[in-house]
Amino acid sequence: MDSVFLSFFILFILEARALRYGIANNLQSYMPNVCLEREVTLVAQRQPCVQAFTRMVKVWKQGCVGQSWCMGYERRTAYYTAYRQVYRQDYQTVYKCCPGWSQLNGEAGCLYPVCSYGVCFNGGHCREGSTQLCDCLAGFNGPSCQYGE
Repeated sequence: MDSVFLSFFILFILEARALRYGIANNLQSYMPNVCLEREVTLVAQRQPCVQAFTRMVKVWKQGCVGQSWCMGYERRTAYYTAYRQVYRQDYQTVYKCCPGWSQLNGEAGCLYPVCSYGVCFNGGHCREGSTQLCDCLAGFNGPSCQYGE
């Protein structure tokens, strides 16, 4: 697998996880349900590389046999700088909501459990200590509180 493709894939996964678990710039390590995560970004750079260009050119030479001037060929090499795009991975540590938790409205920490089974509907909330089950309000039932009685 191409390393650039792999890097873009890693960035895609990190962004998808960020959307799922909630990320805010104001999260700190002492807040509830906040985890440290190492984030990778790709940094593009132009890298110079010297290229050589060799060709044969016609030249006039002095002191040829039987003539004062004659035409000949010489090899000439020219050098020029070309640039290519290279990528490097840059790492930084960021604070994000731990898996299974999210932040709403910029509160101090990640206070809302996220059900991995799905969203709890009709006012239901994830069951304490579980990311699989919803506690439903009166009048609703089902794994996601989707059915009304």
